[in-house]
Amino acid sequence: MVFRLYLLGAALVVAGCSAHSPMIVVNTTDTTPVQNSFPPSTDKVFVTDQALPANVDSVPIARIDEGKVWYGSIDALLDSMADRARQLGANAIVNTKTWHQPSGFSWYAPEGSGQAVHVKDIKALDTAGIQGTWH
Repeated sequence: MVFRLYLLGAALVVAGCSAHSPMIVVNTTDTTPVQNSFPPSTDKVFVTDQALPANVDSVPIARIDEGKVWYGSIDALLDSMADRARQLGANAIVNTKTWHQPSGFSWYAPEGSGQAVHVKDIKALDTAGIQGTWH
């Protein structure tokens, strides 16, 4: 019986380590790096739920997973994801998905994920008709 309790406790600890786990008790940003050959930036980051067309020259940098522990807006979540993208040298986040879920201390915490990329010509997003917001 004690072994089962230890096993359950270990499973809960491991489950609490992911940005999208309902068990997190602090705001969490997980990044899965693909490439990091760009310096950090202070420029705004373009965020879109769309994929980039093949004719837009870009380099994938990292997957960003963001999890908040308390209630909040999706816009604030995207600001936080953009901050992480800037640290990685990205100027855009594509394929962004956002939602709310129970987490830590709330029943409706914002969560999100996306692919941080460095677009070689950021103006190409306008000509490609990509819809999004700057953060």
